[in-house]
Amino acid sequence: MKSKLLLPKVATYLISGGLLLILLGYALSGFSPDRYTDYDAHHWYNVINIYNE
Repeated sequence: MKSKLLLPKVATYLISGGLLLILLGYALSGFSPDRYTDYDAHHWYNVINIYNE
């Protein structure tokens, strides 16, 4: 009977982990959806700019 409960528990952990990663990425973008839609200056995978000045 424990195997019936294992799959939903693992699925819940994976979904929760994915949501945490999404929220972490959104926080690193400065909570700005424009950082993801401005394709000329930033790519979707390069939302953090570090300038050496």
